[in-house]
Parts: sequence; structure tokens; C-alpha cells
Amino acid sequence: MELLYLRSPNAIRHTLLTGACLLLVGDLGTGLHAQHGASTANTWAQCLIVLITTDIYWNSAWQKIHSPQFRSGLYLVQWVHTLHQVRDQLPCPRQFAVPAAVHRHVGNLTDRDILLWRLAAATVITLEIALTPMLLIEQTMPYAVTAGIAMHAAFTLLKPRQLVTFSGLTTATYLAFVPGPMPS
Repeated sequence: MELLYLRSPNAIRHTLLTGACLLLVGDLGTGLHAQHGASTANTWAQCLIVLITTDIYWNSAWQKIHSPQFRSGLYLVQWVHTLHQVRDQLPCPRQFAVPAAVHRHVGNLTDRDILLWRLAAATVITLEIALTPMLLIEQTMPYAVTAGIAMHAAFTLLKPRQLVTFSGLTTATYLAFVPGPMPS
């Protein structure tokens, strides 16, 4: 779907890398059940998926940190404002799902709106940096999973067609952070 329909290079790379890691998974059995108990046979694939997910989040945070436009909140407020202005002229207007309340309350290019989007930008950067270490710690894992799913839900709300597959795949990699052998 990503390759033929959306042509999203980041999502395609992520899908291919994750798929390549899964090629290293040992025998999971046949049919709808596994024929053997848990083992450490899939630890290498699990480790690679954790590294890929960490790389994706940390590189994304790195790019956002080095973007004054994003950090200031200007990128996000201008995106929401412009989207509202040109939505009817887009070839696929339902490509974006920003609620009207968001446009009304934080999409008007006011100083208040910019400040709120600056806080949103800082929150996203912080989450992208902290999420994978939090996923690796058993006590913080449930909070990290909740925060990660909420973050990806918000991203997907802003750009559903482009991000639904990527967000689904990324949150599915959270299973690789579960201590011990990868669930089969």
C-alpha cells in the first residue's frame, strides 16, 4: 500500500526495515498456532526492531530540534491555518482530518496560537526522545505505550492517509520492547 498508493519514502523505509528484521525470526510454527514454547531464537530480530524504532524517533526529534520553524510553533500553526484556507481546493479534501474546533481555537496565527503550537512542538520532541527509553523500562512501559499511541493518533488525525500505516506499524513495534523473547 505504501509503495503503490501513498509513496511515502519514510514509511516505505520503515516497512522494509521492519520486514527485513522479521525475516530473521525463527520458526514460529505453522497455521494459527506456534508449535514450540518461548525461546531466545528471535532475540536478534527483536533487538533490531527496537533499534529501528529508536532510530526513527530520535532522528525525527533531531530534525525537529534543528528546525527553528518547528520549534517556534510557526510551522504547525501555519500548516493548520493554511490547510483551513485551501482545504476545498485540495484534490482530496478528506486527506486531512483536523477538527473545525482546532482551526477555530488554535489556527488563527495569533501569538496565543503560536505559543500553544510551540508547546505542542516541545511536547512532541520530548516524547520522541523519551519514548524508547521509557519503553525499555518495565515500570514506565505502560505510560510510554499510552503516550506513543496518543501521539501517533494525533499525527494520524492531522494526516490520516499519509500516516495511518506508518503509525500502525510504529506502535506495533512496541511489542518488541517487551522483555524476553518476542511474542509469537
